[in-house]
Amino acid sequence: MLKALSLLTLVGMALPWQAPPVIQNAKLEVRRGVTLDREIAALAAATATDPVWVAWRAPMVPGDRDLCSSYYDSRYGGFRGMFLDGSAVDASGRPRTIAPPSGPVPLEAGTNLIVLVRLVEGGLERLRAVGDDCPLDAGGRTVYWLEGVTAADSLRWLESLTRGDAGGSVPVGTWRPIASSALNAIALHGAADAEAILDRLAGSSEDQSLRNQSWTLLASHRGAHGFTTLKRLIETETAPATRRQLVSPLAQTRQPGTVDALRVLARDPDARVRAEAIYWYAVRAGAASVPEVMRAIDADADPAVRRRAVSGLARLPNDEGVPHLITVARTSRDTEVRKAAVSALGQSKDPRATAFLEELLKR
Repeated sequence: MLKALSLLTLVGMALPWQAPPVIQNAKLEVRRGVTLDREIAALAAATATDPVWVAWRAPMVPGDRDLCSSYYDSRYGGFRGMFLDGSAVDASGRPRTIAPPSGPVPLEAGTNLIVLVRLVEGGLERLRAVGDDCPLDAGGRTVYWLEGVTAADSLRWLESLTRGDAGGSVPVGTWRPIASSALNAIALHGAADAEAILDRLAGSSEDQSLRNQSWTLLASHRGAHGFTTLKRLIETETAPATRRQLVSPLAQTRQPGTVDALRVLARDPDARVRAEAIYWYAVRAGAASVPEVMRAIDADADPAVRRRAVSGLARLPNDEGVPHLITVARTSRDTEVRKAAVSALGQSKDPRATAFLEELLKR
């Protein structure tokens, strides 16, 4: 079994042959043994004004992901699925029909990624990534299904779309949304090579929008690797604004070291980093964060940090922050901090908060 897995890795994580997904209302053409960039370039060159779709399958990163659309109308009901062309509703506002998959559900359904690109007038117009358990309707278009595409080949082609004008393969003015979609598809690939691409973009200053997106995707899709990369970037980054921006993605990671890393950053020399870190530390650590958060409110030299710490208290679950907010509102020497605590209490429906506010009004 181990030898089989090693061989799978060596050939770029190519999936064993699987039937194309059921794509409704499509003229399906299957092509095997292709090189991805050449095939897409050839199909793009052959398209005139009638768009076509090109699709292939790749292993998806583990996780509970529902990469599909849903539509629901209280009058007519709804469906789960995606229309590649056209609206989900007809001219009368009634949902169009898309049938769920028939027959037995494969055990691996939803564990693979389907990448879809729309070609028209010689160029790439649109890119989508869905789970292979998502019902699709092609609206009568031709869909070229590419069989045997390796994860490595898929990633190489998608990465090319994140570089500048993508070598002229993307029409002028549409590069950015396509690059963003390509980056999202990269992050969903199960192959470890996806992490190398995300790491490159996360540390690059070529395009700040893609850089910020790569931070978010590392946090949401790449587990321990994402946490390690984001922590390293904060530790090595020299630009203060960038270090502050990295705190929020780090806080979105769900790793054993996330809370401890935020606690350390809550005492960072940079006040802007401290302000973000103390807020997210409260959000992620919950009631355990109260001593550190109260310390920041009482003793931090920067007023922005103190106010952000109050916001963190307000985010504690089950109104656990209410008694501490009342304490701050009663005792803080900082007028702005007291106002922030009172404002946060005003957003709470907790009886203790209501009683305190009524007490204030009677003074």
